[in-house]
Amino acid sequence: MNIGVILAAGHGSRMGTALPKQFLPLDGEPILVHSVRRFAECRDIGQILIALPSDYLDYGKKLLDDYFPQNRFFLISGGKDRSATLRRLVDFVFAQMGADENTILVTHDGVRPFVTEKMITENIRAARECGACNTVVPAVDTILVSLDGEYISSVPDRATLYHAQTPQSFSALKLKMLMDRMSDDDLSRLTDGCSVFVVSGEPVKLVAGSRENIKITVPSDLKLS
Repeated sequence: MNIGVILAAGHGSRMGTALPKQFLPLDGEPILVHSVRRFAECRDIGQILIALPSDYLDYGKKLLDDYFPQNRFFLISGGKDRSATLRRLVDFVFAQMGADENTILVTHDGVRPFVTEKMITENIRAARECGACNTVVPAVDTILVSLDGEYISSVPDRATLYHAQTPQSFSALKLKMLMDRMSDDDLSRLTDGCSVFVVSGEPVKLVAGSRENIKITVPSDLKLS
């Protein structure tokens, strides 16, 4: 079984709007609806789990019922940060959705509305092959490292650098096992599921993303999309 997991539990303070950014309109529909639709229409996704802000659960449920009346999604409230939300999601798929050793979780930012079916299916293939994968694009700009915020400390080789996107996909059981070994404090220092694998010494395969697969973060991103 392959489960689509949509992370949409943030409030998007950098957008500067009262309504969380995942609910803002894009081409006449909420950003979240675009993201969810890509998973709902993917033949390789069996179930979909969506994390929302606790104070927007009812709002989100009504919104999704309006746009997807034929689909039954699982909704839960997010945790205090992304890592806490991920732990809550992983626990939920095993407790409530029948996840087992064959389950793949395809996790995706709710505010990346331009993900493609090809990215999703290639994530599933790579996660089954390796246990974990991350959608990426090669870095095109020179990346500078500054240890003090004032002077350049080093210039990494751009050929070895990539920009991380989502989806990120995992063996659900492997991710749960690795997370269960970590304290909440250790987990809170990590930014995403792939970091759990990396710090645990586990391989993470790269999957080709797209420059168009942007994360909508600030108002100018809506103008570009």
